[in-house]
Amino acid sequence: MPKKNGYKSLEVYNLSKKLVIACYELTHELPAEEKTNFIRYIRTAALNLHVNVAQGVFLKSKKRKKFIREAKNALIIIDAATEILVDLHFATQEQIDVITALSSSCYQSLDQL
Repeated sequence: MPKKNGYKSLEVYNLSKKLVIACYELTHELPAEEKTNFIRYIRTAALNLHVNVAQGVFLKSKKRKKFIREAKNALIIIDAATEILVDLHFATQEQIDVITALSSSCYQSLDQL
């Protein structure tokens, strides 16, 4: 078992957790006919980000890079999928700006690991 509060005290872990919650809240409000596609991509990517952060922190540098790369890939998926929501009028730009800000902060924090 990891040290108490080890990875949970990392900024990137807490940011990714906030991003997961924001993505769930955003997708919860989607029209029923769109939920399956967008939920699958956005929620799965958000959870992948969060889990890869938690898993990757304890690994040696070479293995850690794989988890960081996977986390960054998840951020790209979130960005691409949420951007479409505005164009389809399923979300406001303000809602997406929250997701984008959290994603950007996560990306920067991942670079510091």
